Amino acid sequence: MRHLYILVLFSVAAFFVGCGGETNSSDNSNQQSVVDNPASKPKSHFSLELVPQNADSNGIVGEVYDLKVVSDTAFVPDSVRFLVDGREAAAYSNSTVFTLDTRNLRVGGVRLSAEAVYGGNTEYLSASLTLKSDITPERLKYKVVKRFPHDRGAYTQGLVFDNGVLYESTGLNGRSTLRKVNIEKGDILQSSLLTDAYFGEGLAMDGDRLIQITWKNHKGFVYNKNTFAVTQEFDIATEGWGLVLHNDTLILTDGSEKLYFLDKYSFATVKIAQVYDNQGPVKMLNELEIVDGLLYANIYQSDLVAVIDIVTGKVLKYIDFAGLLPSNLYQDDTDVLNGIAYDTKGRRLFVTGKNWPQLFQVELQ
Repeated sequence: MRHLYILVLFSVAAFFVGCGGETNSSDNSNQQSVVDNPASKPKSHFSLELVPQNADSNGIVGEVYDLKVVSDTAFVPDSVRFLVDGREAAAYSNSTVFTLDTRNLRVGGVRLSAEAVYGGNTEYLSASLTLKSDITPERLKYKVVKRFPHDRGAYTQGLVFDNGVLYESTGLNGRSTLRKVNIEKGDILQSSLLTDAYFGEGLAMDGDRLIQITWKNHKGFVYNKNTFAVTQEFDIATEGWGLVLHNDTLILTDGSEKLYFLDKYSFATVKIAQVYDNQGPVKMLNELEIVDGLLYANIYQSDLVAVIDIVTGKVLKYIDFAGLLPSNLYQDDTDVLNGIAYDTKGRRLFVTGKNWPQLFQVELQ
């Protein structure tokens, strides 16, 4: 049986130190000594403890915990308010324990807090919990349906299918492009070269807009889909890896387990979520695609594509594309799997890689 771990984090008391009677505003030395003297600061009375109801708890979605406001004295708070990820979960005037059922929570880090009120004062308490997925991902294989020619010189970073053609973002400083490609022949129909300072990364399409991000420049570009003219530049708060449009929100990856949800017009970060499987965080999330409402994410430097539930952050499946590019087609510059595109109308899934001479239409098994 595993040991029962209890997580206790320090509380921060919201108190204000008042000075009785009149003070001489010119006597700064006296005021400074009051502020700097630890003995003059109010003492915290409470802490927040997280106790699993099951002794075999392993931090998995679905487990139940008791979130307790514990006093270091006989003092009892007048009321307690519990919050989960900043939202009120419960408020009590006669209880200091909240039962936390994690079945409806996302995976990853969960912020837990409480406000203990007593005698007109409030102590703000905090704790944290990290949840792994309760799903063991299914492992899928693939079947190659068709092969298409692909520019071996394209260091593929982002891939979008639309109306019979591919839009592709390629990387490497001095070689990064946005391009329109004939999928049947692999011909480049239209291309725009980024300046040497930029390393092209993920690509998303929103109507007549193509949105391309860059790697370490914290910069992105909006293009007219027809002319490839840059209509807007914007900043991103992190590195840019993968990008996809989901409903009216852009989802961006930065090589970690995080998903950044951006407003598609202002590009401000709306929220940050995390991706976990039953073992822990799934890092190196890269190129993205939406397929039937699920998020497909290439895991950089691997043959795997993770199939992710966007609402919960759980990995539902892994697609193993090992051996997709035949070994006899490898050259010195042939790099890893990267590039997923989906034909929604034709229900066709396309996959390629960096400096690969072929693009593959695949079926999952």
